[in-house]
Amino acid sequence: MARSLYRPLQVAITERMVSRRMSDPETQRYDFERRKNNALSFVSSMQMDDEGIRYRYSADCTQPTLYSSAYACMIYSLLGELQRISQESKARWIAYFDSMQSRQTGLFYDPVVKNKLFDDSDWWGARHLALHMISAYTTLGGRPRYPFYFLRSYKDTNILSTWLDSHDWSACFDHAQDIDNKIMNIGCLLQYQRDHWQDSEAGDAVRFLQDYLLDKMNANTGLWGAYNPNDPVQVSRGVQFAYHLLPIFLYDRRLEFNVNRLLEAALRTQNKYGGFAPTPNSSACEDIDSIYILARLVAYAPQYRERVLMALKKAQAWVVVNQVDDGGFVFRLNEGMTYGHRQMMSRRNRGAMFPTWFRLLSLAYSTNALQDISCLAVHCPGYYC
Repeated sequence: MARSLYRPLQVAITERMVSRRMSDPETQRYDFERRKNNALSFVSSMQMDDEGIRYRYSADCTQPTLYSSAYACMIYSLLGELQRISQESKARWIAYFDSMQSRQTGLFYDPVVKNKLFDDSDWWGARHLALHMISAYTTLGGRPRYPFYFLRSYKDTNILSTWLDSHDWSACFDHAQDIDNKIMNIGCLLQYQRDHWQDSEAGDAVRFLQDYLLDKMNANTGLWGAYNPNDPVQVSRGVQFAYHLLPIFLYDRRLEFNVNRLLEAALRTQNKYGGFAPTPNSSACEDIDSIYILARLVAYAPQYRERVLMALKKAQAWVVVNQVDDGGFVFRLNEGMTYGHRQMMSRRNRGAMFPTWFRLLSLAYSTNALQDISCLAVHCPGYYC
């Protein structure tokens, strides 16, 4: 009985906390310079060497990780601090990244976080890290030492088709099916392979993948799979799924889908606090998934402009509430998180490198739309397109 009461009690406590933070003018105040300085102070506190290359994930971790170094690099880029770093320092950072890349596969292997999840997960792990790394390299003005040789099998469209066909595209994709993260990782890395290594076979695979996904899009919802529009949990999952696929199209400026329906779906996911989830303490992932769709697509649907900009203003107020006392941002308020490995974990209401980067990226996306400017200094497949 006590166990069955725990979850509702936890939800009630969390909602009270969220409500309290949202009603605190100081917590909600969007003072960019103050927010920026606090975030920079947090990142600096994670630094574990004199060169400014190695970083730990949170105050609860003891070892530097490659993931965290990439997050530091991307955070500095978002906050306009990379320009203060010398070319020599950038070259050392690139050399550190290069030292972790496999000559055989092109993937990156950090012995600190190597575990049974690392090789074949896509919400975290080798392919997921590679997609982060191309963004980090791009911010530094470099590229990986080796091409992504592991993509060889995915450049075979017969193999690609067989893999995609193994999933039921007429069903609802629940969170246990991580195909959307994998498609994003593979598709965006194929685009990078095409553009930075002049790989025409990778380009052919990208075109095949885009055409396949367009054919599988649900014309009634603008999403992929079957979702009950009256079920907030299913709609949220559908929008998250769409977020992982859309960068593959938007990087190549392919807009052959129903923008209006995508915007409608994303707008429906916003809760009363401004986040984008059925729960009050929406996660960094849930928030950016809807924010990206709204911010990137509103330019193609002027009739939605007023509604979308109002939603984004409300979202910004929510995102900054997730910056906590140590200057970092949390993945989800009032909950701890282990991101694939013990050396990538943070306790409740403590900042961590991944959500700090992702929530700052959410603010950059929304500011792009609200102020009609570009807050992203780079253009790259994946997160920066």
